[in-house]
Amino acid sequence: MSWGKEFKQLYNSPETVLMNIQKVYSQCTENDVLEGKGWYKSANLLSLTLSEKYSVDYIKVAGIIAALSPMKSWELNKQMAEQFLETKGRVSSHTLMQSNKARKILKYAKNISDIETCLGGLKTINFFNNIRDPDSRNYLTVDRHHIYISTGHDIQSCTPKQYEFLKENTVIFANKIDMVPNQLQSILWVGWKRMKKE
Repeated sequence: MSWGKEFKQLYNSPETVLMNIQKVYSQCTENDVLEGKGWYKSANLLSLTLSEKYSVDYIKVAGIIAALSPMKSWELNKQMAEQFLETKGRVSSHTLMQSNKARKILKYAKNISDIETCLGGLKTINFFNNIRDPDSRNYLTVDRHHIYISTGHDIQSCTPKQYEFLKENTVIFANKIDMVPNQLQSILWVGWKRMKKE
């Protein structure tokens, strides 16, 4: 069955997404919840720390971290962002496309809207905003891990319509347990990574 057909079935039964999220969430440990709840606040603190260290506006730093995030582990993402800032954008270990997005943010972005325009993709725009404002309920990072958790399918990316569908249902679940949506997403990510290793 094709991914498109599979998603059409999910549109007709969004409760499946909620059940998939519940299945992973119910297996998360107390440590998973504690780490996940603080994940974006730690990422925000990192952006503030790097901002002060390299004299770059913290929203630009958050945008650069997001630009250099696709297909990278968090540890590597942090290392690449610091290397980029330390060299004022001259050195970047990411692809040329993502590196150029980071360079545009560093050199030309004047505000949040400019950074979002440079980033372009829904995943990186939401990741940027989750780092920039971890208390906001308006943004959710739907990466390949969250797609898998929500759908049960190992898919690298999704269309804007699919993204909004998964975001909407994750927000529904987060509201049921009175949690900021990005906290739920990061708890699921932390727990899922641990379960994969066991």
